[in-house]
Amino acid sequence: MSQLTMSKKLTYETVYEEIKRKIQTGVWRSGDRLPPLEQLAEELGVGVSSVREAVRVLGKQKILRIEQGRGTYVEDDLSEQPQDRLAFLEQATMLQLTEARLIIEPELASLAAEKATPEEVEAIVGTAEAMKRKVERRQDFFKEDVLFHELIAKASHNEIMQQMLALIGDLLTDSRRRSMKWPGMDEKASAYHHLIARAIAERNPTQARTLMRSHLEDMKAAFEREFADSEHGNGKQTT
Repeated sequence: MSQLTMSKKLTYETVYEEIKRKIQTGVWRSGDRLPPLEQLAEELGVGVSSVREAVRVLGKQKILRIEQGRGTYVEDDLSEQPQDRLAFLEQATMLQLTEARLIIEPELASLAAEKATPEEVEAIVGTAEAMKRKVERRQDFFKEDVLFHELIAKASHNEIMQQMLALIGDLLTDSRRRSMKWPGMDEKASAYHHLIARAIAERNPTQARTLMRSHLEDMKAAFEREFADSEHGNGKQTT
C-alpha cells in the first residue's frame, strides 16, 4: 500500500494535490472512473472525509464529474497541457467565487450588526480574537477563519442568504486554502476580521458592510494578480 508523504497531519489539501497530480501525469484520463473513496483513502493513508472533501472541490472546479450511484469520473483529459488547464480552471473559479461573495457577504455582515444576539456577537468577536492570536503565533487558523464567516451568516438571521453561502462552502474551503499561501495575507485577513467583528459589536451595519466589502475586494485583487502572473508565466500577453 502506498502512502502520501505528509508532515504533521493529514488534510484534504494533500489529497486534492495528489488527485490533480494523477490527472496531470496521465495516470487518470478523461472518462476514467476513480477508485471508491474508501479505497483511495486507504491507498493515500488518509481519512475518507479528507478524500470526500477533495473530490467535492475538484467536482466544483469541473475537473472531476460526480455521478450519484455510479462513481466519480475524470471530466477532461488535462495531461497534454496540465498546468495551463488546471491553473485556468482554478483561478477562474476563484475569481467568480469572490465576485459572488462580494454580493452576499457584505449584506450578511450588515444584517448581523442589526440582528445578532449578544451571544452571537460574543462568538464572532471571540473567533476574531482567536484567529488574531493564532496568526501572531504562526499557527494554523483555518478553523477560525471558516467559523468567523459562518457565525456572521448565522447572526444575519436570514436563512435564505445563509443557505446561499452554504451552497458554495466547498469552494470557500479551496479559496482559503489558496489565499493562506499569499505573503502577508494572514495578517491582513486577521485585521479585517477584527474590524468587522468590532463593527458588528458596535451595531454599525454600514461599517460592517463596508469593511466586509473591502476585505473581499482585497481578496479579489489578489486572485486577479495571481491570474495575471500565471498568464505571463505561460507566455501569454495581455493588452
